[in-house]
Amino acid sequence: MKTIVNHNELGEITFRESFWTGRKSVLINGTELKKVSKQTFVTADGREISIEGNFMRGSHALIGDEVYQLTPSAKWYEYVLSVIPFVFVMIWGNISFLCEIVPIVGGAIGGLISGAFVVIGLFVMKSVRPIWLKIVVALLNFGVTFLLCYLVALAILSVMA
Repeated sequence: MKTIVNHNELGEITFRESFWTGRKSVLINGTELKKVSKQTFVTADGREISIEGNFMRGSHALIGDEVYQLTPSAKWYEYVLSVIPFVFVMIWGNISFLCEIVPIVGGAIGGLISGAFVVIGLFVMKSVRPIWLKIVVALLNFGVTFLLCYLVALAILSVMA
């Protein structure tokens, strides 16, 4: 994820954070800053910039006494939309009457699958801007989660038969 923020004195601050490793880098006007520690960077003139937070919680830069928001935190509706498939699989997959209608795997396997899609869905929703596109991502995430749990359930049932 890459974000650009304008600072009054320093100019253009570019912040990059890897979703997979959490590795952060900061550039000021195109020049990469020296990394002192995992969260601290130093400018050419000796100013210390501390980065707090992460991709999901939002990142902030502490420059002197000032705090600049680099990335926003995930919104409440992004969390809700991403958790819906997990809740659905846990309820549907553990009620035998519903599984007779459409079998989907629940329990630990369903929880693992749907939990992984909670994280994937939240990451993708946080990466897109328009709310309508977040809803589309949530629906696609729900569909893929349901389909995968259904296919795993069919595989288990075919082995047992």
